[in-house]
Amino acid sequence: MTAPAQHAYDSYEALVEDYFERGWTDGLPIMPPTPDKVAMFLEHAGLSGGEVLGTVPTREVICTAEQAAANAVMAGCRPEYFPVVVAAVRAHLHPKGNCHSTTGTLSGAAQAVVINGPIRNELDVASGAGCFGPGFRANATIGRALRLVIRNVCRGIPGFLDRASYSTPARYSFCFGENEEASDWAPLHVQRGLDPEQSAVTVHSLMKMVEATDFTSRNAEGVCESLVANIRANGIAGDSWLGEDGNVVIVIGHEHHRFFTEEGWSKSDIQQYLWPRLNAPATGAADRMARIGKPEGILIVAAGGAGMGASWLLLPHLALAITEPIRRPRPDAC
Repeated sequence: MTAPAQHAYDSYEALVEDYFERGWTDGLPIMPPTPDKVAMFLEHAGLSGGEVLGTVPTREVICTAEQAAANAVMAGCRPEYFPVVVAAVRAHLHPKGNCHSTTGTLSGAAQAVVINGPIRNELDVASGAGCFGPGFRANATIGRALRLVIRNVCRGIPGFLDRASYSTPARYSFCFGENEEASDWAPLHVQRGLDPEQSAVTVHSLMKMVEATDFTSRNAEGVCESLVANIRANGIAGDSWLGEDGNVVIVIGHEHHRFFTEEGWSKSDIQQYLWPRLNAPATGAADRMARIGKPEGILIVAAGGAGMGASWLLLPHLALAITEPIRRPRPDAC
């Protein structure tokens, strides 16, 4: 594997303008990926530059740790964010993460990065009010780093291998944490087989986001019925390649969350209530089945701030939500 070419510039402005001209940015300015910064990021993840994080065989793409580090620097990440970026890249490049389709589709699918475990608080990852939006460095730059890898390494460039008819602002960056402290619910990564003290990311490629607004329900069943109606109004297509492991991510908002906690509903209770109703036969043209093969495919995440009686549905593209542990070197190994 050949070493990447290096470029010298007289000023930061000259570098930024050249990166714009070369198409190496998402349309926003970047931080210079200098060799010393890239090396620092690799050290924080305990990786050599040539370590392969994943491949996209249909594009003859091999993504190395050095490439991911350069894009994480460009995105504005801090070095300590890089192990999270590595996990997100690994998750996205999992075969069932389906990079080729989810980054090339006409529908302009986006990649949501959900962060779990102790690292959320260490890095100040937002999980409360405004967590989907701007204003949080960790959220913004980690999500942006994954998207820059998709652009610069996986060749997801608009008009080239990115064939989106419209695309979406969520393709700049979409990253948030689960509010694990909001209740005694099992966090997402624990439901997916990891230890509570193991930090992790889940990458979910979504066709679209739908707000499930419900200001009137005052109990858990009422909120669930609103979720069912909103999901079935949009439908979720099945796919034989994904089998029964398809996913939908439901981000339960603060005001809805409290009804579940007050009535003692667990995430499993919600899954068991929703699943048969989502898979019931359609009753008309405006009602569609949500083809989720098993209750565990309904991924429940608690996040968001107080005041709005709404939850959000992250409806999938043709991929599985992949959960990847965040691996950090031991302090004595750095």
